[in-house]
Amino acid sequence: MADVAFGPELVVILDGAKSYQDVEKALASRLVELGYAKESYPQAIAEREVDYPTALDVQGINAAMPHCAVENVNKAAVCVGVLKEPVDWRKMDDPDSTCKVSLVAMLALVEAHAHLDMLQKVVSLIQNQGLMKRIIASGSKEETFELLKGSLA
Repeated sequence: MADVAFGPELVVILDGAKSYQDVEKALASRLVELGYAKESYPQAIAEREVDYPTALDVQGINAAMPHCAVENVNKAAVCVGVLKEPVDWRKMDDPDSTCKVSLVAMLALVEAHAHLDMLQKVVSLIQNQGLMKRIIASGSKEETFELLKGSLA
């Protein structure tokens, strides 16, 4: 898998997001602003989520992993959103149901199917509910990055 950028500038603490659409817009905009994603990226993310929801329900602190086609990406990166208030997100394995999501790993990847490697990393991360609690409770993007870098970098 190509190198995937991840640093404190790619961590977004979201306090007050009302919907998964708000979260996706904020994270996709950060990726565009930093040059990792093309202007088409936010719309591609939104459209893909409608057809292929990305929430992973672990019956605890849940996560979502939105991503889209590689042609919308300039350079590989992962942008992580930490939601201080969880939002309803449609489940990957049961699109007619939702779960409360508190952590979002938005992928901007340049290789088709590279998301499978990152999915494994995200699944391993959310299975560590002790670490997830520390991430959600963290007070800054720098602290959040330090907690996440071993799992996602």
